[in-house]
Amino acid sequence: MAKGYNQLSESFLKQICGDAEVEYCLYNPRSKSGIQTWEIKVRNTDNTRKVVIVRDYGYKIDHEEIQIHPFTTRSERNEEILRLYNDVGLSQIFLGNLFNMSQPSISLIVNDKSIVKEV
Repeated sequence: MAKGYNQLSESFLKQICGDAEVEYCLYNPRSKSGIQTWEIKVRNTDNTRKVVIVRDYGYKIDHEEIQIHPFTTRSERNEEILRLYNDVGLSQIFLGNLFNMSQPSISLIVNDKSIVKEV
């Protein structure tokens, strides 16, 4: 990734990701907290994934690895999506990419809406 106003340098990505591959990177000029952020989905060499958030506070750039809790059912997945959205602050667009879902589907989950089919 070439360095620009909204891009991270290759050396910084190498520092936070190591030999892992960046699969997806979403730049948010103003996240929910008002801070410039990058939400990064990383695939490790063993095919596991991790999520890293990079925040630019102005006086420093910091990063945090986000733990993803394992799940096996749809309701557990939805609970994890809610946690990542409400507690961690990940965006709906990023969560959609992470969970292979559309952003409108994520919106239904985080806004506690369910699709009711009329017969």
